[in-house]
Amino acid sequence: MGGFGAAVMLVLAGWAALDPGTMAWVYIGALIAFELWLARRVAAAGSAPVAAGEPPYHFTAEEAELVGRYRFYFTYPRAAREASPVLAALGLSTLLLAPWLTYKHAFVQALLIGVNLFAVARFTKAVAPLMVLGMAASRGDRAALRMLESHDPAWSKIRSSKEASQ
Repeated sequence: MGGFGAAVMLVLAGWAALDPGTMAWVYIGALIAFELWLARRVAAAGSAPVAAGEPPYHFTAEEAELVGRYRFYFTYPRAAREASPVLAALGLSTLLLAPWLTYKHAFVQALLIGVNLFAVARFTKAVAPLMVLGMAASRGDRAALRMLESHDPAWSKIRSSKEASQ
């Protein structure tokens, strides 16, 4: 992606708004391709729990729970960092494009793009957990607050383990 993914999606969304007949399908194809790629990467990261106190990281129980829950974010940090703005662009364009396409009587395309917002929300949890945890903690969720507190120590253990192995 290299930072251009969000711009590409926004340009495709603009073209879809100008030409709802053809370009909306191109936009839908691009977002499905991106989300299938991301789904494969998230599935490849696995969902097995992380063991607490075992080498090389020696995570505490809270850190192990955080890393296990957001495995993709901790396993592929670069891919998560690059996918995050693309998901933001998809979410923004969905909020604008679905009503516009409905107005232009492109109901099927509007429905497919609108339903995509659920997938974007699901992927955002896997790709940007700090945002999700911050929102939950601001509503008074103590478990989310504990996970936020264990985020930085978990990353420092991961970094120090990678530096020691090099």
